[in-house]
Amino acid sequence: MEEKVFINDFINFGMHEFFYGDGVFSFEKHIIECLVHIYGKKTLKAIYDSKDENAFAETMAKYGIKHSVYDNFLRDTTKYWKFKSEKEQNPALKTDVTSAIEIELVTLYIQRCLSYTPTSEDLQGFESELLNDFEAIKFHFNTSIEPNKTREFWEKKKKILSDDIELVEIKPEYLDEFTYSRFGVKLEDVKKMDYRMVDELNKYIKEKIKADENDNKKTRKESPNKDTIITSGNGFVDALLIVSIIATEISIGLIYYFLNV
Repeated sequence: MEEKVFINDFINFGMHEFFYGDGVFSFEKHIIECLVHIYGKKTLKAIYDSKDENAFAETMAKYGIKHSVYDNFLRDTTKYWKFKSEKEQNPALKTDVTSAIEIELVTLYIQRCLSYTPTSEDLQGFESELLNDFEAIKFHFNTSIEPNKTREFWEKKKKILSDDIELVEIKPEYLDEFTYSRFGVKLEDVKKMDYRMVDELNKYIKEKIKADENDNKKTRKESPNKDTIITSGNGFVDALLIVSIIATEISIGLIYYFLNV
């Protein structure tokens, strides 16, 4: 009986080559080597041996990576597998999907670093595995449209991981759920926002509440028996909510690290 493909052909082949192969270079094996650096050899080997696809997906998401990044990784590895067959027919053929896959690895690695600040040895080790293997360099010059694209991307991003920069995820202070609900906002939606959006929304709500309280005091003096209901009555909150929907399409864990790069 034919053995079931684990995840997809690319990952299945790369896992087998990395854990049980004869040491011959392949791009698939190269990518798995980098994944092993991020998630651990023992963990990935156990997942591959058990062919547990759910565990693989959960492991890839364990540091808070967005599901869309995982989906893109699967999409691009599948694209490469198709390209590989096409290149056998046309050796001069080149692609940009190789760099796309490696850049996704950088995103996965940086997301892990939000949970565990890397040592200089870990940083250098990942860089070496990703960029400095001679066979991988030769492969890119023969296969990739832009052979140095991953290296250029990494050089731009790795400064946020240097020992001189403290990797601290910025966590905004949230108002209570009831306060948000008074303004037609759900706390769960607020938590999807970038921290600066949360700050602006909180500032607006606090100012609005203060203004309404002043109005209520004035109203009670003028008409003691009249009740007043607090409401936003302003499109600013709705605008922020629209922006928050857009923000959910961006990696929340990375957005504030890349803004000034």
